[in-house]
Amino acid sequence: MEKIDIAPTESSFQVLLDPEKNLIHIQGESRPENAPSFFDSIIKWLEAYKESFSRNKRTEVIEVHVNFNLDYFNSTSAKYLVDICLILSSISKIENASVNAEWHYKSIDEEIKESGEELSEMTGLHLRMIPFE
Repeated sequence: MEKIDIAPTESSFQVLLDPEKNLIHIQGESRPENAPSFFDSIIKWLEAYKESFSRNKRTEVIEVHVNFNLDYFNSTSAKYLVDICLILSSISKIENASVNAEWHYKSIDEEIKESGEELSEMTGLHLRMIPFE
């Protein structure tokens, strides 16, 4: 699998998907005009990443590190975040996988915190809530 490193723009997240480091990092703001063109490659990568665990015959557990550090996202982006979290939740249920997912939010931003809590509840992905100043 190839690493995906998407630089942030004024309207889209910074995204790092690194299979060698088992790292998934999504940061910033998201309100892209064409959300499918932005998110489809991320969803396809995550699905392929999930499949790689099924093909993995190793017995050791692979820990996947997931960091969300979001400032703002629109409702269309929220739908894709649900899809992303559902895939991550399904990875967490694979025998040789462990998903350590963190939801970083500004301590004064209750809306982003609540969004993370709702995502966790809706998708079954345990998100550790981490406030910062």
